[in-house]
Amino acid sequence: MKTFRIVFGILAIIPLALLMDHVLIATISYDPNSLREMTFMIFGAPILTLNYWAWEYPEVVEFFLLGNERKNEET
Repeated sequence: MKTFRIVFGILAIIPLALLMDHVLIATISYDPNSLREMTFMIFGAPILTLNYWAWEYPEVVEFFLLGNERKNEET
């Protein structure tokens, strides 16, 4: 699971670069149907979502992606 967090942490550079592009460059010429806007929705949003899940709910990511189910340690 630690490797998954590291990989998606590195992949988070893509949405951050797209955000910087939107803030610095796209404000000059804004087009809601541009390739820049669609790129963020196709690549950026899923990467940020998986990154959030990997850090906040690692057991959910493990179960859905790896098929590993943790046993309840309380009993």
